[in-house]
Amino acid sequence: MTGQTIGLTSYATALPRLRIGADAYRGAWGQCAARGLRRKAFCAYDEDAVTLAVAAARHALARIGTTPSFDALFLGATSLPYEEKPSAATVLTALTPRRDIRTVEISGSPQAGLQALVAAWEFCAANPGRHALAIAADAPSAPADAPYEHGLGAGAAAFLVGPDATVARFGATASVARETFGARHRRRGEATLADLELRTDDVAPVLADLTAGAPDLIGHDRLALGCDAGAARKAMRAFAAAEGTTCLPWPEIGDAGAALAPLALAGALDDAKAGETVLAVAIGAGASALRLATGDGLARLAGTAPTLAELSDGGEEVDYIAYLRHRRMLSSRFGGTA
Repeated sequence: MTGQTIGLTSYATALPRLRIGADAYRGAWGQCAARGLRRKAFCAYDEDAVTLAVAAARHALARIGTTPSFDALFLGATSLPYEEKPSAATVLTALTPRRDIRTVEISGSPQAGLQALVAAWEFCAANPGRHALAIAADAPSAPADAPYEHGLGAGAAAFLVGPDATVARFGATASVARETFGARHRRRGEATLADLELRTDDVAPVLADLTAGAPDLIGHDRLALGCDAGAARKAMRAFAAAEGTTCLPWPEIGDAGAALAPLALAGALDDAKAGETVLAVAIGAGASALRLATGDGLARLAGTAPTLAELSDGGEEVDYIAYLRHRRMLSSRFGGTA
């Protein structure tokens, strides 16, 4: 798929204010099961994927400097508060008084955020002259005594997509799907993730399929990865990433689910210069990849919003008990779930 004139006119990120370090898990459990994690961002008791989505979108729209208009909103997330009641409509209500806007929610895997961005591209390609807002937001949760809970973080990224692609042009996209038996999942009606922890190497075969089917994706200046440190090493080899060109927010943010790859893309754009190519990859139940070419509009956005690195370095670090309180894991009312 190609789109020579469609791309990004603005983007922004949002992270919760609160942080917990890997040392807090070591103190509470004797170890941090998320190897390579330094600390992570997590939602306070009054935050969720919707509040993060609104914050990221407001920042992205504010960076334009005028009153931007968009005709569709694509929201990618796995942890929205309702199974039936469109959270995308809630986000839209917080952003604009317009109601004649198409809203779409995409979920089901960590690819959902990047898939929302690709869907926004496809909408604009099918509707010349129109703009779309793509938002990825997530705050996955798990039982407090589950080892895979240690790595779960939160965050959001928003992208304004349209024909005036001054920030970056879309170049190519590819995806593969794979059944991942034993990996984390969440059944309908359940509030937290489950994981059978029956491990096979799903990452290497997925990356092999992705690169074999779209070999032109291998050439890039910057690589933005939505995965953990272990998967990142395999992805860097698969995409022949040069030293120092990879944006991997997982060690400082944690596993932000569907938002992780879009956050990585935003972080790569923060550091990129005009004329570079950026490849974003989301891994989970398969993989999705999106390549962009940056434009002169990046310089115009410089300094108009905090970078992902600045947001990652900030925040308020709390102890493990405070973390449990905010995540409602000590609450009998919420059944000990977030």
